[in-house]
Amino acid sequence: MVTGDNLDTAVAIAKDTGIIPHDNDSDKYSSSRFRCMTGVEFRKHFGGIRKDIIDGEEKEVINDIHAFREIVKELRVLARSTPMDKYILCLGLK
Repeated sequence: MVTGDNLDTAVAIAKDTGIIPHDNDSDKYSSSRFRCMTGVEFRKHFGGIRKDIIDGEEKEVINDIHAFREIVKELRVLARSTPMDKYILCLGLK
């Protein structure tokens, strides 16, 4: 779930819709099965994006694609996200 909502609101909605389980109260933002974070935290973990030359063409790429892949394995809620966060998520998933 990607939203501009506050993290607490996003987690509550994610629980109500079954995106994340209700049973995890020890840490409402992460567990061994899922992770919920803000756009700022998301970008911080992999360093955002950078421009690179690929096949002679300048393209935007994820700064640390390996860290990005580790995050998205568990990412279930991305809150306080900006249009750029949504773009980065789509870029990395491609």
